[in-house]
Amino acid sequence: MADPMETDTVVVGLGAMGAQTLWRLARQGIDAVGVERFTPGHDRGSSHGESRIIRTAYLEGEEYVPFVRAAWRAWAELEEASGERLVHRVGALMLGAPDSSAVRGSLAAAALHGLPVEHLSAAGLAGRFPRHAVRAQEEGVFEEEGGAVLPEAAILAAVRLARAAGARVLTGAAVTRIEPDPDRPRVLIGDTEIRARRVVVTAGAWLPSLLPPLAGLGGGLRVERRVLGWFRLTGEVPPYAADPVFARDEPDGTLWYGFPSLDGRTVKIGVHAEAPGAPRRPGSQWGEPVDPDTGPRAPDADDARRLGELTAGLRGVEPLPERMAACMYTMTSDEHFVIGRHRELPGLVVAGGFSGHGYKFASAVGQALADLARDGGTELPVSMFDPHRWD
Repeated sequence: MADPMETDTVVVGLGAMGAQTLWRLARQGIDAVGVERFTPGHDRGSSHGESRIIRTAYLEGEEYVPFVRAAWRAWAELEEASGERLVHRVGALMLGAPDSSAVRGSLAAAALHGLPVEHLSAAGLAGRFPRHAVRAQEEGVFEEEGGAVLPEAAILAAVRLARAAGARVLTGAAVTRIEPDPDRPRVLIGDTEIRARRVVVTAGAWLPSLLPPLAGLGGGLRVERRVLGWFRLTGEVPPYAADPVFARDEPDGTLWYGFPSLDGRTVKIGVHAEAPGAPRRPGSQWGEPVDPDTGPRAPDADDARRLGELTAGLRGVEPLPERMAACMYTMTSDEHFVIGRHRELPGLVVAGGFSGHGYKFASAVGQALADLARDGGTELPVSMFDPHRWD
């Protein structure tokens, strides 16, 4: 074995969270090494697909709002540092019945935190957002403070800036073992050994296999398949580029989402969660378990039909997708994140279980993880994501 590589902090996984963490560490002058098993911006995990929603009136819980606000500030810092436009501020629209989580949760978050939103009736939605085929009893919540983050572009920008600030980046490097230690934890990549003061593990779907002692982390992390579809515009309504990102709660409890056209030709939609009690049978795209080393099953005709059913809620969109992509959700039992130091694994900081709604927070997560690695604590509001909350 070659002589060990020495550094202050190792970041394992340079996807959404790891790339941001590495940049934050490097810009603070901390000697850091980033390790990525593929190449930054790859499509093998959970950080691809060209766009991710960011919104502030958070339907998943009003307690997230301070963290979203921190993320907005951190995205602006990355845009300024990179000189790139990484967030399209087009607004966000939540649709559903008055008692749906999309409407009720968004309004609750807005009320608690004094967020400026518009509460729209079905008639108001029809006049304001003609792309959406709205049922008579449905309502909407629109916030200007919303939009789309560009995931691959943001990862590449953060890694580029980290390198420019002095970080070392190892790509095509699969970590075989992480050995905790209170003083000098070790990361092993085949015959290569890296010794550090801290190791930050942001390995996404690979987190359970890299850290098997964390079997109870996240209440038992599980990796699930999801499918995204891009649908051609037909030109029957005004250009979709003027519309906001959206999420829609169907009467049966299915929650799906979509984006305005970023390429001028297609719109992207996906399903976040199926209706409660929907069967999770083999061949079903939502809830299907995934081995991350194998990757999610490629999209097929059943996926195309399932996504196509949702386009009945949109005007001027073809009924079948032009193309599709599969990705992975890494789920915790309560669908809230895991961010923090782990008391049983000295020297390690972990982040994972983002449960399909974490990318918008990546900029703030990176900041929090860099704080935790450097100082052992952070002023950012991450206490609700304590890895030990299931103990």
